[in-house]
Amino acid sequence: MTQQQHHTAPITLYTYTMSPYAEKVHCYLLYKKLDFHCFYVNPLRVKKELPIGKQIPVLSVGPDSKADSTPIGLWLDELFPDKPLLLPTDESRRQKLLDIDNWVSHRLIPSNFRLFPGTGITLRRALNGWRLGQVLHKTSHGGMPKILQASWPLILSQLGFLKHAVAMADPDIPVQEARVKIYQEFLSKLEGGPFLGGENSPTMPDLGAYPQFVAPFEAGLRGAEDILNYPEIMAWIHRMQPYLSGTPALIPPIALKYQMPTHV
Repeated sequence: MTQQQHHTAPITLYTYTMSPYAEKVHCYLLYKKLDFHCFYVNPLRVKKELPIGKQIPVLSVGPDSKADSTPIGLWLDELFPDKPLLLPTDESRRQKLLDIDNWVSHRLIPSNFRLFPGTGITLRRALNGWRLGQVLHKTSHGGMPKILQASWPLILSQLGFLKHAVAMADPDIPVQEARVKIYQEFLSKLEGGPFLGGENSPTMPDLGAYPQFVAPFEAGLRGAEDILNYPEIMAWIHRMQPYLSGTPALIPPIALKYQMPTHV
């Protein structure tokens, strides 16, 4: 397809509500101000509903499709170079920001998995698991049977990728201590700048990190409200909000429980 054809081709993000990697792509699209549609895949019909592969996210631009959040971001910059770039062209800055994006994928997101739904046999883990099942039912194509919604905490506890992710999230220290450590790492990566890497405008790692703080809060997951106690991170969230104000919303209205406070 030519660049002009890409600009007029329909764009579809195949996603789950609360998939952290799909949320990264969602924010890329909002930042680039592209018109797109979300298809909320039913977890019982993944292979049938995805155009390629068997994992979320997948992005389709016309007849072309690509999987995996960071490669999708690189692809979007290739397809739409006239839209705000996700990464600068300068090679040293670009590599630095890709390294921070790698931290988002392999540290921040696993930290969220450890807290949402959580590990161990706790009331918070059960409540978060049920809430995630409810959100999936409300938003996924065709919904889910009640028995699956009720057993969603147990199903999540058996997922291999989730266990692997939690293993990257400092599992040998208490969860709240690990959470504080992640927040400190995040603040260090701002490097005193308004955005990650000391940049003056958002880039790929900012767009990947933003939903990891905002989506759990807006979906009503227990423990997500602790972000309100970190004024420096909240100030960064407020700086990000004007760049991500388009539609479709990160959390569909039918699944929204709380609205992240906006800067006053």
